[in-house]
Amino acid sequence: MQRRMTSVVLVDDFPLFRKAMADVLGASGEFNVIGQTGDAKVALGLVSLRPDVVIIDVEAKSFDPLTLLRETKFRHKDCIVIMLASSVATSLNVVRAIRMDANGYLLRTIDVGEFLDQLRAVANGGVAASDKLTSALAEHLRSTDGSDLDDEPRGTKTLTRREFDVLTCIASGLSNQEVANHLNIREGTVKVHVKHMLKKLHFRSRVEAALWASEHGYRIGQEYSVLGKIAVPNGDSF
Repeated sequence: MQRRMTSVVLVDDFPLFRKAMADVLGASGEFNVIGQTGDAKVALGLVSLRPDVVIIDVEAKSFDPLTLLRETKFRHKDCIVIMLASSVATSLNVVRAIRMDANGYLLRTIDVGEFLDQLRAVANGGVAASDKLTSALAEHLRSTDGSDLDDEPRGTKTLTRREFDVLTCIASGLSNQEVANHLNIREGTVKVHVKHMLKKLHFRSRVEAALWASEHGYRIGQEYSVLGKIAVPNGDSF
C-alpha cells in the first residue's frame, strides 16, 4: 500500500524561494505541494483545501503573517503551521507565533536534508525547530514572562515522574507516538500527560514547552543529569 503524501501550502514573499522549497519537497516523494503564494487571500483559499502543513514567512511585508496564522488555525485547527525566519532578529515575532499555536520555526538558512527531516518530524506530530533560533527565542520568553532560566521556574517540582519523562521527550522533538513507544505507554496516555504538564508549567503550547525544556537541557539522555537540581516525584501517573 502506497503511503499517503503530506500535503503542503507555501506562503512566502519571494517567488523564487517558494519554488525552491516546492522543488525540494516534491523531489522527496513524501510531500505534495498543493499551492504556493505570496498573497494572504489566496493562502486562505488554499487552507480551505485542508492541507496537512502550511509554511508561512514570518517576515512577510505583503501580508500580516500573524493574522494569517490566526486565520489558518481558526479555519483548520488541525493544520500544522511552521513559521519561516531569515535570522534571529525576527525571533520576537516567532515567539508571538508560538504563543498563537504555531507548530514550529525554521531558519531560511537550513540545509536541504535538515529541512526535510524537520518537515517529516512535524508531520508525524513532533516539533519543527531550528537550533540556531532556540537561544534567541528562550531569551524573549525570559524577558516577556519574567522567568529566570537559571532557576527552576514554572513549578517543575509539581510534575510527576512520568510527566517529566514526557517533557524530556517533547524537548527532544519526539511525536506523541514516538513518546509512547519510548516510554512503553499508550499514545492516549501521552496526550493526557502533555495536557497536565502544560497546565502545571503554565505553557500555552507544546512548542513553547519544548523550547523552554530544551534550553534547560531537559532532553532524553540528559534528564537524569538534571535530577540533582530539581525534585521530580517517584510516583507515576498512568
